[in-house]
Amino acid sequence: MTIKRTDHISLNVVDLEEAVRFFTHCGLEVRGRWEIEGTLLDQLLDLQGAKTECVALGVPGEAVWLELVRFQEPHDPSKKMHPVYANGLRHVCFEVTALEVLVNRLANMGYQPIGSIADYERDYRLCYVQGPEGVIVELAEKIDPE
Repeated sequence: MTIKRTDHISLNVVDLEEAVRFFTHCGLEVRGRWEIEGTLLDQLLDLQGAKTECVALGVPGEAVWLELVRFQEPHDPSKKMHPVYANGLRHVCFEVTALEVLVNRLANMGYQPIGSIADYERDYRLCYVQGPEGVIVELAEKIDPE
């Protein structure tokens, strides 16, 4: 058996609405919202009394989606966080258009680039932005060959 396709990427956050605001400004659309708790979640996560609030976001026309998860319970984790509800992800990358416009718009919202926009060979212009809760978002704009 092999991997068939990427389904979604999950990102645990503390401030769900700010994360939704950030990613919708990047161009993702909200596909759904839900809460989950009970036996299934406890079994999947090996926790007792877990409760989450989730938002699905995606690029129009694409199957892969981003799942933002806020844990309502446990809400006061120990200093050593259990891996299933530790916050964050190393980075997520989105192919974008008008990279500079988007980087400036995000900077005006308070999300500054980590470095500067740089070209990767002759293929992409790249920029890393520090998003909500320290999440690193890589923005990649395809360079049109001339």
